[in-house]
Amino acid sequence: MSLISGAAPSLWEALGSVPDHRRSAGRRYPLASLLLIAVAAMLSGRRDQLGIVRWGRRLRREALEAIGIHRNRVPAPSVWCELFRSLDVGALERVLGGWVRGEEPAGHVAIDGKRLCGSATATSSGVHLLAAFSDRLAGVIGQLRVGPEANEITAAVELLKTLPLSGVIITGDAMFTQREICRVITERGGDYFFTVKDNQPALKADIALAFGPDSPLCGMVAAARPQNGPNL
Repeated sequence: MSLISGAAPSLWEALGSVPDHRRSAGRRYPLASLLLIAVAAMLSGRRDQLGIVRWGRRLRREALEAIGIHRNRVPAPSVWCELFRSLDVGALERVLGGWVRGEEPAGHVAIDGKRLCGSATATSSGVHLLAAFSDRLAGVIGQLRVGPEANEITAAVELLKTLPLSGVIITGDAMFTQREICRVITERGGDYFFTVKDNQPALKADIALAFGPDSPLCGMVAAARPQNGPNL
């Protein structure tokens, strides 16, 4: 619940809905408080666990108490290890996406997949994420990890099913020009604008025919154009 009646929840309040899967024995720090410190540290440029710990230890007691930590400093690195090991990443992604969305309409949303920088190892190609970015809100409103056995097309279907799409325009590259993706968007009240390339040869040929010089559509557009109006 928001601290101010009628106001949108703060990030700390939103993080309070992330399930805590840590062992109950010795649990002394609220999960939402630790997650808030981690998010703030990463926004400040920290990129690893040690950096988060060092950033948090610079916080004053007053700042810690304001977010529910009634101790002199943040916990030791071992506590952070347990936190990140037991963290429900999917739940955290949904909470952060919902907090960014708030009550504002998302407007134009672009979906795209990227390999997480620095996640590749000698035995793994790295973490692949599919994100939905709202141009109006200037933030990611939904994100999904693409498993090694999956692809961005199937992941896009699952991601779109979790987003409020009423009045939203979804865009993406030619990979997402798929019937199932378009069906999910329209059934949830959204629209789409996708590129058509050689991966959809029949559709590309139909579009070229429909909007070519010999298409009946050209005559329909010319007939509907006002005689004294501007050329479109």
